[in-house]
Order: sequence, then structure tokens, then C-alpha cells
Amino acid sequence: MNINDSFEKFISRMKEQEKVVNYVQVKKHGEVILDWGRLDRKSRLNTWSVSKSFISVAVGIAMEEGLITLDEKICDSFKEYLPENPSENLLNLEVRHLLTMTSGVENALFFDNDQERYITQDWISYFFTRNFPFKPGERFLYCNFNTYMLACLIEKKSGMDIIKYLKPRLFTPLEIFSPDWTRCPGNHIHAANGLYLTIDEFSNFGEMLLNNGAFKGNRVVSKEYLDMACVNQLPQEWDVKYGFQFWPNPDGKSFRADGKYGQYIIVLPDRDMTVCVQSLSDGEIFSEVWNWIENM
Repeated sequence: MNINDSFEKFISRMKEQEKVVNYVQVKKHGEVILDWGRLDRKSRLNTWSVSKSFISVAVGIAMEEGLITLDEKICDSFKEYLPENPSENLLNLEVRHLLTMTSGVENALFFDNDQERYITQDWISYFFTRNFPFKPGERFLYCNFNTYMLACLIEKKSGMDIIKYLKPRLFTPLEIFSPDWTRCPGNHIHAANGLYLTIDEFSNFGEMLLNNGAFKGNRVVSKEYLDMACVNQLPQEWDVKYGFQFWPNPDGKSFRADGKYGQYIIVLPDRDMTVCVQSLSDGEIFSEVWNWIENM
């Protein structure tokens, strides 16, 4: 089916379901083949949990620079925040467990619009004083604090917040100038969400991922890291599939960055294509987006 015809059917379905799609951009072989917007100009919108995939790339960059390793213990860098008698589970928490959402923390903890967020001043201290009843790597629990702590770790190791760290390493190379990212009360970047980007900036990140970590001929992050980050890192027998802050797609060959309300950077290596979507839809729309992609 012609891409424009299939897209019109997709947009019609979204309107019938009262789902709000703001922008869509598709690139194939490095060229924009569809660029659609509901609004009259390309505005920066909250990427929600797509932010997590940017932190994953930050981890890859920091690993290459020797700042952190996958198997280093998080507690070693935050000793001043540890409770009097930290559990063995907490002490054994590694970078890889934060990346794969297998930290062992009991609950998902506050974030976004949870009331506890509005009264908690020190988020790092809050994290280390939670209960960790499970061994790291033992179970999957999607928790925004895992991503937040990764950003705080890079900040601590590099001596600069994650925006300053990523500006010359990721944002500027991807032509994302003067990035906007919300902060916690302690002035640390939210990391798990709150990064605001245009659809073009979305698309540049997707193109870099499609090109194994390079954008317009410039290396941003290593292919070796992305080869780990963008595939399932959880035991095969588990119901959920998850990489290093990336989600494998249903075809088992492609992957995506995925955010609340329908934010997607979908990377399709077999088709040399990326599909980027920015929405404001209550409820899941990925199945509809994936159905459209399969019928392009």
C-alpha cells in the first residue's frame, strides 16, 4: 500500500478513537518520506519516557570514556546517602540493573504527577532509603528512579549535570541545540522524562540509532553498546522483553524508544527506516502505530 494512503487510514482511525496525534515523521534511506503535523509549527513537546533512551545513550558514552562500567556498584558512588544498615540487595545493585529495570526495589516509587513528588526534596536520599526486597536482576519493575539514578551517577562521575555532559557529546552532534529538560528540587535532571524535543529532533536521534551510533558521519555512541542496549536483556522465559532503556518491537528484529501518551522513535533496520510519532493520547496507541507500519 502507498505510504500516504496507509497513513491517511491510520490518522482516520486515530480520529475515530479520539486519539490526538501531533506529529509524525518517517525517514527511509536517510530521506524524509512523510512529515505531518496537526499543529501549524514544529514545537518542542514532552518526550516522556523516550527520555530514558537518551539516558541509555549517555551511559554508553560514559562507558566509552571510562567514567562508569556496567557491573559497577551504584552504592560505591553514593556512600553518603546509604542508610545505617543497607541490605545486601541494595549493596549489590549495579548499573546494568538500573538499565534493565531490575533494581530489586519494592515499588515503582513516585514520579510524574504522584503527590509524594510534590513534597520530597532530596530524591537521591529517597531512593537509597527505599526497601529492596529482591536481588538485583531477579524481577522486572518499571521504575523511573532507575533512570534518574543513572543520570545522577554520570553527573557525579563527570562533575556536570547530564545536559552539560551531553551537549557536546550527543545534543549538538544531533543538531539539538539548547535542549530543554526539567529538574528535580535538588537541581538534578529528571532523566526518566521531561526532555522536550521537536519531531525533527526525535527523528535525528532515530537516524543516529539506525546508523549504529553515527549521525551525518560523526560517531556519537559505539555500535557495540547499541548492540546490547537495543535488544532484550531479560531472561527469555520472562513475559516482558526490555533492553537498556529500549523496547524490542513485536517482530523481534527492530526496537523503539517509547513514551507515555504515544511518543515513539521506532527504528526498523531491515527497512532502513525510522518512524517517529508525538501524540497526546490517553491510552496505548502503539498497536495502531505498529499496524500502520506493517501495512505501509
